[in-house]
This record gives sequence, C-alpha cells and structure tokens, in this order.
Amino acid sequence: MNNKSGRQSFRERLDYMVSKLRTDILSGILQPGAYLPAESLLAKQFELSNKSVRRGLDVLVQEGLIQKIDRVGSVVMESVRERIRIHFGCSSSLTKDFKLDDLIAEFHRLHPGIHVLPLALNDFDHVNSALELMNNGMLDVLSLNSTQFQEMAEGGSAELLETLEPDPGLYPITSEAFLHEGQLFAYPISFSPVVLCYNKAHFREADLPEPDSYWTWDDLMESARQLSEKRGRHAVYFVPASENRYSVFLLQSGIRITEDGGHHPTLSPETANSLDIYSRLVNNHQIFPKYLAGNHEDETISLFVQEQVSMILATYYNLNEFKDLPLDYDLAPLPTLKARDPQKTLLVTIGAAVVGNSRQKEAARQFVSFLASAEAQRMIRERSVSIPARKRIAEMTVDDHLNRPSRYLMYRELFPTFSYLRDLGLPIAVLQSFRKLLNAYWSRMIDETSMYEEMGRLIAEENRAKADRSADTST
Repeated sequence: MNNKSGRQSFRERLDYMVSKLRTDILSGILQPGAYLPAESLLAKQFELSNKSVRRGLDVLVQEGLIQKIDRVGSVVMESVRERIRIHFGCSSSLTKDFKLDDLIAEFHRLHPGIHVLPLALNDFDHVNSALELMNNGMLDVLSLNSTQFQEMAEGGSAELLETLEPDPGLYPITSEAFLHEGQLFAYPISFSPVVLCYNKAHFREADLPEPDSYWTWDDLMESARQLSEKRGRHAVYFVPASENRYSVFLLQSGIRITEDGGHHPTLSPETANSLDIYSRLVNNHQIFPKYLAGNHEDETISLFVQEQVSMILATYYNLNEFKDLPLDYDLAPLPTLKARDPQKTLLVTIGAAVVGNSRQKEAARQFVSFLASAEAQRMIRERSVSIPARKRIAEMTVDDHLNRPSRYLMYRELFPTFSYLRDLGLPIAVLQSFRKLLNAYWSRMIDETSMYEEMGRLIAEENRAKADRSADTST
C-alpha cells in the first residue's frame, strides 16, 4: 500500500509541476523569452528529484512550449504567442473521473498550436454557472452530464451548443443522453450505472453471502442489520437526497398519481411504497448513519474507504478513489423493490459540447472530437476505473495495474435496464422540489401524507402543462 501511495504521490507531484508551468506559460505569467526557475529550485518547490524535474521539462519541450539551452536553462518559446486558446468549462471532479489532466496534456502534444484552459464550474449549480460564462463569450467547450444536459434542454438552452455528427463507434445509449429534438449536442466521453458497491471482506467476516442480482431492498436491509450487529458499525450509506439516489426507487416503481378522499392528487400506492422503502432504509440508524452535514459523494467514499460502512450506492467514477488502495471490494446490481421485479438501473453519462458562440469553434471541435477519439478513450480505459463511451475501447483487455472490481464488466449485462432521469417523465426542477420535500419529511417538518400530496400536486401540474404544450403543438 505504501509503495503504491508513494508512486501515486510522486506522479501527482510531477503532473502538477508540468501542469503549473504549462498554465503559467500559456496564460502569460511566463512570457516568451522568460527563463524558468533553475532545475534545483523546481525540485525543491515541487518535492521532486532533479532527474524527475528534467523529465517534466522534457514534456514541455515536446509540446513546443520551452527550449532547453545547455548551461543556461529553459526558456519560453516565442511561438507560444501564436497559440490558439480555448476555454473549457468543466467540473473539478473530472480530474479523478477520467484523468482529465492527462487527456489535455495528450491533446497539447497532438495539437501544439492549441491550448486548452480548464475553468472549474460550480459543482452545485453547474448549468447556471456555465450559462453565465457562455453568454459572456468566455467558454468554447463545455463538459456536462446527462442530467445537466436535460436541465439545459428544458430551459431552452441546448441551442446555445453546436450540433455534432453522430459517431457510430460510441455506445448508442451514451449518445442518446445528449439528443434533443433529433440533434446531437455533445459527444459522450464516459458513462456509469448507479450500482451497489460492497466490502467483500466484511461479508466474509460476518459469514454472509455477497449481494447478487436477486436481492431486494429488504434483503439489503437484513444483511445490513447482521453486518451492523457483528461489526458494531453502520453498514450502508449514500447521500439520501441526491437526485441520483432517491430517483432509483422512483424508476423502479414508476411515477403515478391518484386522488385522495378529498379528490386531491397524491402519489399512487406503488409510488408511495417505493419512497416508504427508501425512508425505512435511510431512517434506520442502526444500519444507516444519520444524514451527514454535507451533500456530496465525498462523505460516502470516505466512510467506505475507512471501512466505517460495508455497502454504498456508487458509480464507476467513485471507484477511482479505490484504484490505488488494497481495498477488497466488488459490485452488484441494485436491489429491486420486490423479488423478481425487472431490473431498472439509473445511468449517468458525461459528455463534451462545443459552445455555439465560441470564437475558436474549429479548435473547440478538435478538442471535443479528441475526447471521444480512440486515443483519448484508451487513456481513460487504461488509467482509470471509469467506463469509456467508445464500445471497442471499453471492452478491450488491459494490462491492469489498478484495483478494479472483479465484476468490472458487469455493466455490459445491465444495458437493457439502463434509464436516464428524463425517463421519469418529470423536469429536473420538479425532481429538485422532490428532494426538498424528502429533506423536510426526514427532518419531521412535514408528515408523510403532506409529502405525498405535495408530490402528487407537482406531478399533476406537470401533466397539465404537458397536455397544454401538446395541444398548442397540434394546433
């Protein structure tokens, strides 16, 4: 473990040095003709050996950013002035999700005349922060996931992105995430189902069978109870109010409404039952920790890595936190509401789009095409646990040095079960209202009946709005 962590730490320090110098050069902090600090100073600053520093500087030489002069030092090239710069709005998590820094460095090597400058967007308000930059002409390329694209499309903002030609080499369902009115607005880069991730050692120690595709949520809760009793710890956790978690239960039951005794809309018994099962799970504090203060996946991963819990709901992106750890873990499909219910699995896809008002549209297209290319997809497959969107690359065999689960390829069997949030038939704004209602219910600010009635009212209003839009279209 220590050796792996040491190698990882060294690699991260070297990558950081190269990235920092590259950014300083291309942003103009280090002007053409300026000399970089001496190798000995760089070695001290970034905690590297002189040999490692020279390796990093060689990368910048290959990219045409600097020139090494014997006995003098490294000087920034004059040709840097002529570089095209494109601004890439993205989530800060993409560095972990599929080694974004490595992908950008490879793009720079292949396209030395173009520089990609990543701009981190607000993780909790990705779409609005992206729209603000786009409307001010400050973005050329945008990364977004399937839910964020749905939000843009529902807000009438998809047209701010350039349309792209379909790529038949990508998994079709990943491209479907970015279709709107028959047009493709982003190339998928990577995708992941929401799955059950579990600690194999904990199940062995408790003498329990591991999760399988026949599990129901009641089976999960029973196994969690036994794990908690035998280990003296909570057994399962995830962020309860995440749209990518509670919506799993709504996908499995379907969303339907009925009328109560007073002829007011409320959730159907089937839909209400799915949320009842969900609430029984997250409110059972023998097996499930009380809702932590944050609303981020980091807390889930931290509890799992520290072996404070035995099971989490996760995506393949989350597994990148384990790829260099000696953690004995594996995956299983999500449990179902009832035995023999058909599987339904929530899918999350991340893509990249060209911004319509970009002044560097051709360079932006080259970068987006690169991210979906075989070269970039192979890097994702080999250097991360994420699933590339290009089918042949995703399914190729790799000489693996990462801690992947033995059931890594399980996703291939789940394709018929995949659904996006849009398959719920509700806008993102309504789902966000559901999240607030669930939080209010779990905080005992409202009772169950009030929550179901308010959800029913929101669904009924959306159904009426759909009917009105359909009538307007037909006339």
